[in-house]
This record gives sequence, structure tokens and C-alpha cells, in this order.
Amino acid sequence: MIAKRLFKTILAAFVLVALASCEIETSDNGDFDGFWHLERVDTLATGGTLDLSKKRVFWGVQYKLISVRDVDKDKQHGYYLRFKQTSDKIVTHTPYKDNWHQDQGDNGGDHPINDPKLLAPYGINNLEEEFVKEKLDGGQMILRSKTLRLKFKRF
Repeated sequence: MIAKRLFKTILAAFVLVALASCEIETSDNGDFDGFWHLERVDTLATGGTLDLSKKRVFWGVQYKLISVRDVDKDKQHGYYLRFKQTSDKIVTHTPYKDNWHQDQGDNGGDHPINDPKLLAPYGINNLEEEFVKEKLDGGQMILRSKTLRLKFKRF
């Protein structure tokens, strides 16, 4: 009986110490968090439209990262970007190439990129890009840069 109480006391103390020593980080991205299907890109200067609704181009947003991928072109690799968010804007920055080699069980290490053309298929034309939030709710997102308007649906 005493051994059982002692065990429970030690276990409770261990749990409290473990919880106190950890910082639990939570996302405060609101509706921006999630998996978004890029369905349309409008060019503001010309009024041109690119329909991507049948393509599998995605932005995945979680905590402090955006993962962009075109699953039709490359199922394994894409790019990661950090971002800053305010109530009316999102600024993407610090892009990296995802170099995970799943077939080899090897993480080749993510490498910074400095060619913004690599990000163009995802609606991002600069290494640091500012987007105005025209619409952002649980099911739809519309972002506008200086040159493009991106329309997404939550996937």
C-alpha cells in the first residue's frame, strides 16, 4: 500500500516536472492554418487568368511554415517558406527546397534558394512576397500580391 502511494507520488511529480520544463507552442494563425488548394491565379496588370482547379498545387500552412507543392510534377519535393502574418497581410520569406529522399530514408537537408522563379508556379514571385488578405475564412482564401491574385479552397 505504501509502495503504491509512493509510486503514484513519484509519477505525479515526474509528470509535473516534465510539463513545467516544456514550452507548448501553439499556432495563432486562425483560418490561415490548413491545407489549401490553389485553384486560380489572376494577373492584375493584364486581367489574365490561369485555371488550376484541375491541377494539384497546394499550400500547407502550419505554425510558422508554408509548404508549397505541385503534386502532379513532384510528389516528394516542394518548397518551405517562413511567413509573418498581420490582420490584413501575409509576408512570405526565407524559402528552402525540400530535399527529403523518402525512397532512401534520407534527409538530404533543406537548402535555401535564391532564385524566385522556382516559386512562380505557386503564385510567389519574390523571395520575400507581401500578400494582402482579400478574403480568408474557413473554406476560401484570396491573397493579392503586387502582380497576382491567388484564389484557394480549403482542401
